Order: sequence, then C-alpha cells, then structure tokens
Amino acid sequence: MIQQYPQQVNQQNMMILPSTNAVAALVLSIIGILGSLFYGLGIIFAIPGLVLANGALRITNQFPNHPDSGLAKAAQVCGWIGIGLASAFILFVVLAGVLYVWASSL
Repeated sequence: MIQQYPQQVNQQNMMILPSTNAVAALVLSIIGILGSLFYGLGIIFAIPGLVLANGALRITNQFPNHPDSGLAKAAQVCGWIGIGLASAFILFVVLAGVLYVWASSL
C-alpha cells in the first residue's frame, strides 16, 4: 500500500513587481548608437530610448532588487552615448559643410 503525504507548500510573501520598458529602451538605445554613424540619424532612436530608460529607472528605484534595474541603467548609459555620438557627428557634418563652402569661395 502506498501512503500519500500531504504536500506542504511554502508560501512566501511574494510581491508582484511592476513591469518596465527596460528591454525596449535598451534596444532603442543600441539602435541609436549604431544609427549615429549614419549622418547622426541615430538620435531619432536614442532620445526615445533615453526617455523609456528614465521611466524604467523611476520604477526600479522604488523596488530594491528589481530584475530590470541593470537593463534600465544600461539603456540610460547607451542612450546618452548615442545622443553624444549623433550630436558629434551632426556637428562634424555641419562644420565640414561650412569649411567646404568657405574654401570654395576663395
């Protein structure tokens, strides 16, 4: 005869953490870094990525040990890098155009 023992279930106080857009922010920020090499067009993706990352960080800072906190911080860093690279490339293209016009007028 087989005896069946009642199973004890350990119920812990599990808190349901709110979801964030950290993955989407990281994807947009990485596309922004790559896109900044194409005439600075990556700024179109880097700015929304940074906005989403800041929103995700606002949520993750309220809950310690939130699993998306690292992704949100990485998205924020990548977003700023993408904005910086795109801005530098746009400035370079504008300066190159100004120098070309100035040199051709001599």
